[in-house]
Amino acid sequence: MISETLKVETAACHDAIENAKRFTRLGSEDFSRDEYVEMLSRFYGFYQPLEAAFRLHPTLMSALHYQQRFKLPLLIQDLTDLGVSQETLDALPLCQDLPPTESEAQALGCMYVMEGSTHGAQFIAKRLQARLQLDDKGLSYYRGYGSQTMSQWKAFKDYLDTTITPTDEPVVVAAATQAFECLQRWMDSDH
Repeated sequence: MISETLKVETAACHDAIENAKRFTRLGSEDFSRDEYVEMLSRFYGFYQPLEAAFRLHPTLMSALHYQQRFKLPLLIQDLTDLGVSQETLDALPLCQDLPPTESEAQALGCMYVMEGSTHGAQFIAKRLQARLQLDDKGLSYYRGYGSQTMSQWKAFKDYLDTTITPTDEPVVVAAATQAFECLQRWMDSDH
């Protein structure tokens, strides 16, 4: 199954991104609200152009109800809740070094990384809430689908496992790997 192949083939990339400088700070006792806003801003800069690229695949968007899976509205809500103005949001830098999304198989590889991050974010939300003393505001991105996270993750993996052909498997894996790498470079960069 492609979902298991992806898990195995991208394990090193997954481990590497968890060691990106901004992600390692999440576990620090002195992780600040300002650092959190900066992290969410970086995610905004990555998701904004990537989700725009996903929109170019209407079949995937429809089959996966992907409009409802977009992270950008959650990031905008969190950043707004944390005091970031619309003017500041509009001025945030956007990632130019995106993974390939020209084919549906490539888009699915990228979506795998995005959906997988939602799955793992539930644990981070609890830590952030306690460490930064946040109420429900400011945690939308990390809460993701809330109680529906596991069912959404399963539905996504089921779609992958039933639609990806053996010919497309290497394309999906390569795109997922590139998505991890692009996200890590973006999160580690200073612009």
